[in-house]
Amino acid sequence: MKKYLFALICLIFVYTNNAQIKNPNLNSMIATEYAFVSSAAEIGTRDAFLKFIADDGIIFRPNAVNGKTYLSNAPKRPGLLGWYPTYAGISHDGDMGFTTGPADFKKDKDSSAIWFGNFSTVWQRQSNGEFKFVIDMGIGNNKPTEQYVPLKYEMTSPNPSALRKGMKRIKADQLLNYDKEFTMIISKMGVASTYKKFINEESRLLRDELYPIVGTSAIADYFTKNSGTYLFNPIGGKISSSKDIGFTYGELKITNSDENKNGTYNYMHIWKKEGKRWIIIIDVANKLETK
Repeated sequence: MKKYLFALICLIFVYTNNAQIKNPNLNSMIATEYAFVSSAAEIGTRDAFLKFIADDGIIFRPNAVNGKTYLSNAPKRPGLLGWYPTYAGISHDGDMGFTTGPADFKKDKDSSAIWFGNFSTVWQRQSNGEFKFVIDMGIGNNKPTEQYVPLKYEMTSPNPSALRKGMKRIKADQLLNYDKEFTMIISKMGVASTYKKFINEESRLLRDELYPIVGTSAIADYFTKNSGTYLFNPIGGKISSSKDIGFTYGELKITNSDENKNGTYNYMHIWKKEGKRWIIIIDVANKLETK
């Protein structure tokens, strides 16, 4: 199964990399991701996050908070967080996109990693033309058994019209309603059948202690084995100016036969328009610790 997933990821990489060559806005966003990584190694994780987060950017500590405010008041901690993108996408107008891939943490640059995980980030172009991230969420998992293929990029000039359109802020009411409808549909159809209606072969499911689950069959199989009651309570979100990329986030309550999975979670959905329908391209959930 792991070999199949790795082969699938490689195929997706080839497709995405070809798309990058033709898409200067996607190149620009991925270049920003790598600049973010380099900055973390140079000035530390907290200061790098402050440098690349939007003024209204969201992080989870453990609940959703304004990242700029939280990080400005947080002490600088030792250690090195590293990561790289393996999959990405961007809106038609080039003002909003997403990246995801593996991450690790080391005590210092010369030591071995002591933590592994996967991240998912949404980027939005700001009024000055720069990309800043507007939400970031990840999960922890075991040390990877396969080497994932990092995305490459070419330095090209972004579409000038995207610089203007990136200034727009459009409410994601439609996507928030989809999250609310999820609960109702799950109660009628079950969680596996519901997700199958809202995902495709490129969709990714990120859960703690698991490697990313990729594709319709693998995700449906996960929810078949982890069925139950799923109650989504969306808090907020955004949508691109071309209304084809967006995200929502909020609180998820799960009740099923596995007591270890019962409880309250933070969740984030990254949505992508596919023809006339919206699909969840990345689904992330982190369980909140009970006191």
